[in-house]
Amino acid sequence: MRMKKLLACGVAASVMGAVPANAADIILIDNGFAGTPAQQAAFKAGFQIAAAYWGSILTNNVTINLKVGTASLGSGIIGSTGSTRADLSVATWEQRVNATKSNSVIDQTAVLPTLTNGGASFITNGVAANGKDDLSTKVWDAGATTSSKTLYENTSLIKAIGANVAGVTSATVDGTVTFSTNFSFDFDPTDGITAGTMDFIGVAIHEIGHALGFVSGVDFLDIYGINGGGNSPNAGALSYSLNSTSIYSALDMFRYSNDPTNVAPGSNPVLDLSVSGDKYFSIDGGATALFGNNFSNGRYNGTDKQQASHWRDTAGCAIGNGILDPTFCYGQTGYITGLDLAAYDAMGWNLSVNALNYQTTSTASIYRQFATAPVPEPATWAMMIMGFGLMGAAMRRNRKVNAQVRFA
Repeated sequence: MRMKKLLACGVAASVMGAVPANAADIILIDNGFAGTPAQQAAFKAGFQIAAAYWGSILTNNVTINLKVGTASLGSGIIGSTGSTRADLSVATWEQRVNATKSNSVIDQTAVLPTLTNGGASFITNGVAANGKDDLSTKVWDAGATTSSKTLYENTSLIKAIGANVAGVTSATVDGTVTFSTNFSFDFDPTDGITAGTMDFIGVAIHEIGHALGFVSGVDFLDIYGINGGGNSPNAGALSYSLNSTSIYSALDMFRYSNDPTNVAPGSNPVLDLSVSGDKYFSIDGGATALFGNNFSNGRYNGTDKQQASHWRDTAGCAIGNGILDPTFCYGQTGYITGLDLAAYDAMGWNLSVNALNYQTTSTASIYRQFATAPVPEPATWAMMIMGFGLMGAAMRRNRKVNAQVRFA
């Protein structure tokens, strides 16, 4: 079993009191904050609002531990999330999802992969003569490889579905969220996002979303696979094929294409976990793309040049597919959509809302619901922000609960 292999996500340029019986307990662990104590308090308050939103949505009775902090990240990267992951068989994932599902429409109707030889069947990238992944070819994997039989899954989701995995306990740290010190942020979106700043709560909700399972093994192929000379600086760096190890996530079990190159047997839509090409999230076995969505398909070798662990980006600063789009614009308010939440419902979380008729919600609305005290406006913090930006950025029931969110 492999633990704490961190897959970073980059997005480009306190609710306290009694906790209901079934609710996520989100513990935020101070991993180093820039600035004065007052600045740190503002950053923590903003992060708690983002975590409280997720707590209000997730009804699984689990403890999720997230380290949060700040650092100077790469050019154009607002925030980065490293997800703690562990091996989980596809068969066990399906068994636990079925054992813990709620009465939501998605839980009752979502199509999980039919297993062959204990594994899922899908399109993936082939292996070159030197034993390394070859992004120039696509092959059909009929449940024959380790990657088709074993998920490399977020420990947060493993906890949520109650899977028994050695080393995964309530104390496991499920992710590390780091926000860039190179940007200015607006902590209070109720009067819009100030020009030249980023929506802190929106970015924080996005980053926490990755730690909760919105990840894709396609990113590993994109980073390490060979494509001609290799567009990734790590192309060909591995001495083995990723088909021989676990890399895919529960989210990938809903990643479909219409198989335009006819790699799979038959003519139906199929799971497609290869790099590049049009892929979409589907809960009906690929028959339709829920809400007309598309996934991003690879930062280095994809056509849209964004990580596969995101929805496809939309032009300009439109709401697009949802908060799990890969980019934020300056002055843009973040919005969470039913598509965002449907992904979590399908992969094994239970929700307090019906994702299929969820009303798109702005971070301003979330702030009004969860802020316990006003968070300073960016104008107040302009001189302080300048130079360092921000700090870090079992059985399931379908009923509304509020999670406990606290700093350890």
